[in-house]
Amino acid sequence: MNYLIDFDHTLYNTPLLAKDMLSALAKYISKSTNLNYDEILTTISSKFSRATGNIYDIYDLISYFYTEYKFDENEAIKIVNNVICDGEKYLFEDSIPFLQYLKERGHKIYILSYHESRVYFQTVKIAGSGLLKYVDGLITTTTLKGNMPLDFSDCVFIDDKPKDLISIYNEKPANIYRIRRKNDTYSDIDIDLKIPEFTSLTKLQQKLDN
Repeated sequence: MNYLIDFDHTLYNTPLLAKDMLSALAKYISKSTNLNYDEILTTISSKFSRATGNIYDIYDLISYFYTEYKFDENEAIKIVNNVICDGEKYLFEDSIPFLQYLKERGHKIYILSYHESRVYFQTVKIAGSGLLKYVDGLITTTTLKGNMPLDFSDCVFIDDKPKDLISIYNEKPANIYRIRRKNDTYSDIDIDLKIPEFTSLTKLQQKLDN
């Protein structure tokens, strides 16, 4: 069976990465400009979100604040890339064991990851996580996952994001599971569909074993 597994919030602790990227960037800007670190961190953090009018691409964020703070843009990118490339520490502890579990049972595994504007940021994050050696391929998209040209009847999907889960469910996949990690970005959003939910990949694995 083909398993298409979401990256952010499912395999990877994205909020923790964001915290570390923004902290590293704020430290660099503060050092370069002699401005207050806490004030810079507050300013750039408030801009880094999916909300309308904000920016949810770290490279676009660097370009945006370069015009305000006049720092070395290339050096800022290098500093942020160093954080992203050390990405294995942002994996949830059950991510690699779960991928190994699927592989041992002969399944094909693909990371299926969404980004609203461009896929470069996603690709760098996934490469930095070290997960590519555990999967058969990477699929990135800028559309709802249910709108992708896939044979959904031949795929099992694992995701956390309600909008994507609903769009996938409507395409009648072979199976679909929601990972609803406690206190994560979408964990407080209910879905009025019969999609099995698990608080971790370990819990999902236990279900698949039964």
